[in-house]
Amino acid sequence: MTIKAETLNNKPKAIILRTAGTNCDNETKYALEKAGAFVDLIHINQVLNEKSLLGLYQILVLPGGFTYGDDIAAGKVLANQLRHHLLDELIQFVDDGKLIIGICNGFQVLVKMGLLPRINDIQYSLNGYK
Repeated sequence: MTIKAETLNNKPKAIILRTAGTNCDNETKYALEKAGAFVDLIHINQVLNEKSLLGLYQILVLPGGFTYGDDIAAGKVLANQLRHHLLDELIQFVDDGKLIIGICNGFQVLVKMGLLPRINDIQYSLNGYK
């Protein structure tokens, strides 16, 4: 079986952000590759130094783990890093119709940085949310 170059060009590129305490990034890379994506594992410092890197990808993954030890609060340090240094780029990423997934601690990061739309509008009660 021969793979055409045009097929390779249509594969989405995913970036998995790594930092102190992240885990399951290799398993996530494997799953994305099995689904047909090209995947790069990149440390957050590289993205902070080259913000234009995000524009090369269609999928951004914030993996699980215990970023920075979760000593302050789950995901808070990474959320602050992203909010204060990459918020404009992340908003543009979403506005361009690109995908972001937060797995476990990565989802906590998305919530804490306020990137999820309308998250503050949800009202919870003892019986669920309204």
